[in-house]
Amino acid sequence: MWLERVKKALSGRISILIDAGNRNKVRRIAAPRWLCATISLLVISLVVGLGTYGLKSTFFHNKLSRLERENQEVLRRFAGLEKSTDSLTTLLAYMDRHDIQLRIRKGLEVLPADVRELGVGGSVMKGPEITALREMNSPYYSDVNRISEEIDALQRKANYQAESFSEVETKLLKDTEMWDHTPSIVPTRGRFSGKFGYRRDPILGIRKMHCGVDITNKIETPVIAAADGVVSFAGRLAGYGNMVKINHGYEIQTIYAHLSEIYVEVGQEIKRYEIIAAIGNTGRTVGPHLHYEVRVAGKTVNPEGYFLDAEENLIQYPMP
Repeated sequence: MWLERVKKALSGRISILIDAGNRNKVRRIAAPRWLCATISLLVISLVVGLGTYGLKSTFFHNKLSRLERENQEVLRRFAGLEKSTDSLTTLLAYMDRHDIQLRIRKGLEVLPADVRELGVGGSVMKGPEITALREMNSPYYSDVNRISEEIDALQRKANYQAESFSEVETKLLKDTEMWDHTPSIVPTRGRFSGKFGYRRDPILGIRKMHCGVDITNKIETPVIAAADGVVSFAGRLAGYGNMVKINHGYEIQTIYAHLSEIYVEVGQEIKRYEIIAAIGNTGRTVGPHLHYEVRVAGKTVNPEGYFLDAEENLIQYPMP
């Protein structure tokens, strides 16, 4: 039924009067209604199409401009990233040189250059962005891939460097701790009156091993610890008289004998240069002095092998 109405509406003709400019002459044009409807529809479609095209053109133009700006920003950041990787490469090379020097000085193994260059850790997997650039045959793929590989290499080198420095640090801390617990100074001021080794005993008059060194000075002259440690004995012991024994670890012990005063007690932690006692005349002795011993793994050794240069000690060596 509606189709009949449409046919009826489009049937017939439409007259169009055109003024030719002459009052007495008017031109009349008759056209089928369906033709006018078709032309009107075409005009409306054209207008709508042009409008839509204009909107889309403006939209894509704005989007293109935004993409161009974003592209420039990416290129700028990419250039900055290249500069940063160059700086990091230089820095890691500098750190590697100093790491080698430290390892040589501390007796640590220096790995071959190709191993240090390879670094530590597996290769980083390519991200989906880089894979997408390759699949699109992007002109940026080669540069982005190169930077990605450089960053991967830098990461592995940095991992190696961190592990190497950690090993060096452990060695330094161990050496520092060992140095702090190693006797290295003369424990009092005075004059050397007895050396380490065989000698004629001043009391018995027979040749006998002297297991330490004697340093003569007046009574109550301060005696200091030769290194860090823990007091393992503080009291009187036969011929030693008043005596202090310090356990320094690493199988090293020091003994301070013939003391007049003892200022420490068993179990007390001691630091190098800390005053522990005073020179005295107790035990088997012929006069005020300090008898000083160094024992390593239970055996007495010459204490003079543990003294620094004269400028570093607390006494002045007598002139010959």
